Amino acid sequence: MQVSDSPRKVALAVLLVVALAFTVVWRLRPGLVQKVLPGGEKRVVLSRFEVPHLPAAPAPPPPLSEGAGRNLFTFGAPPTPTPDPRPTPTPVPPPPVTPGPPRPTPTPPGVLLPDGRRLPPPPPFSLPYLGWLGPRERPVAVFRDGNDVLVVPVGSVVKEKFVVREVGPTTVTIGYLGYPENITTQVPLAR
Repeated sequence: MQVSDSPRKVALAVLLVVALAFTVVWRLRPGLVQKVLPGGEKRVVLSRFEVPHLPAAPAPPPPLSEGAGRNLFTFGAPPTPTPDPRPTPTPVPPPPVTPGPPRPTPTPPGVLLPDGRRLPPPPPFSLPYLGWLGPRERPVAVFRDGNDVLVVPVGSVVKEKFVVREVGPTTVTIGYLGYPENITTQVPLAR
């Protein structure tokens, strides 16, 4: 360690060490004073805390008499339940029944013709649509009928009840014999 040449730095360091020593002695001085006890004995007191005087412990409670208390190894009748202090709620009366609007008369099934006659509903089309063949100008629909494959161009009759009206890549439009041309069903590709 190199000693500094500046006497000001040395004087400042000595002054700081003296101030620190003075502060430590000043703080610890009250704890190092000897105290004289009532019996004439001297003892060094390191702090000012004194243990408070505690009264004697209270007497233990009297032992339980025979039959009083609870035995964990015997079973007895369960205690009677305490009654519920809450009042029983009164049931809310049901809302009065009001008649709703009259129900409309259902439309009978079938197709209503312009002259007022009613045709029965068209039969369901049950053949799966497999896809189409041919050029875009003249596509041909392909259906499966059990183990047979039916290839039907637009305008042809299928199963003597259905007419192929339009063929598309994902659906085919089916019309019905004896029904107006606007009564059709869209059949999607089979999965």
